[in-house]
Amino acid sequence: MTQSIPSDTSAEKIKDQHFMEMIAAEDVSNGEVGCGQLANTDFLAYLKVACINIDEESLRNLLQTHLGQVLTERDFDSIISQVSRYIESVAASANSLPTSIAQHQSDQTEHIPTTILQQLLQIQLGDFLQEGAIAQVIEFTHKVVHQAVLQPRHTWPNPIWVLKEGDTFYIAQAVSPDEAIEIVLAQHPLITSELEVVKVGGVLAPNQVIVLDTNDYL
Repeated sequence: MTQSIPSDTSAEKIKDQHFMEMIAAEDVSNGEVGCGQLANTDFLAYLKVACINIDEESLRNLLQTHLGQVLTERDFDSIISQVSRYIESVAASANSLPTSIAQHQSDQTEHIPTTILQQLLQIQLGDFLQEGAIAQVIEFTHKVVHQAVLQPRHTWPNPIWVLKEGDTFYIAQAVSPDEAIEIVLAQHPLITSELEVVKVGGVLAPNQVIVLDTNDYL
């Protein structure tokens, strides 16, 4: 029995196909070999969805509106990057995604209302992704945002509180005014009058001096 040998042209086509698939996988995995893959699709299909993604500025504005007092721009960068990569993977394998709405959404903590997030995604991705795929992006976004809130990439410094009792001022660093008062009273137990919060500011920089002018509080 003889076995047919593929022609040079056929072999070259197979080689090119494998090469293109590797390029696509490399791109989806954000440059990390082995971290991403394209299932049941070819490179041309990948190219059609490679540009599908959410507008980063729109997502950043949404995060700023609902989490601007909790997270910083550094946290937003991390969230946007993760969501963007997830949308890329969803778009690249859209043909194999189930059309049903993602489950367990009720278990997710919604720091951003689902209705608002869904509206944004529907406007920008509705023409490319089915309802089930968008629901998966929503669920993933809630998860990433909640992780950022629990473990932010930044650490907010406790503010400086200036407290006044009569003509005496006390300066303490604490999360809240009540905690600042407790700290002062613990170190100065002889205080009998009520402490008044007269000023709050940021953390002292190295070699910084606080100047208190009693005329400011008269």
